[in-house]
Amino acid sequence: MKITSGGFEVVYHGRVFAYGMNPIEIILSEEHEPLKFVFCIEREQERDDFMTDIRLVRYNEVRIACVNFPRGKPTGNQDMIHLGVLHNRRLSLRYEVTINSDASFWSLTFTFYAGEGVSEHE
Repeated sequence: MKITSGGFEVVYHGRVFAYGMNPIEIILSEEHEPLKFVFCIEREQERDDFMTDIRLVRYNEVRIACVNFPRGKPTGNQDMIHLGVLHNRRLSLRYEVTINSDASFWSLTFTFYAGEGVSEHE
């Protein structure tokens, strides 16, 4: 099966429910250097808006914190997030988070895309 959208090939996609508001870990490649993404929900009382905080934790681990996302309605990114390279192709992400109204669980819908190839010099 091959799925494409907007010139990008879908390489991984899914939906995960996290009970107890636990983080969700996605490992894209289990080769000798696995590529890991950790999605989590955070609250910052001093903020009155919501945002996504993306940080490189280790050379092969990215933390994606959904800060002050609203409860009860799906919220995600409109623009493609470019993350790096996987199997010599540009790796990008679109996702959507829905937090249950009583904050007892949340769900993550995600799609990782592979774009054009990259040369060894990039």
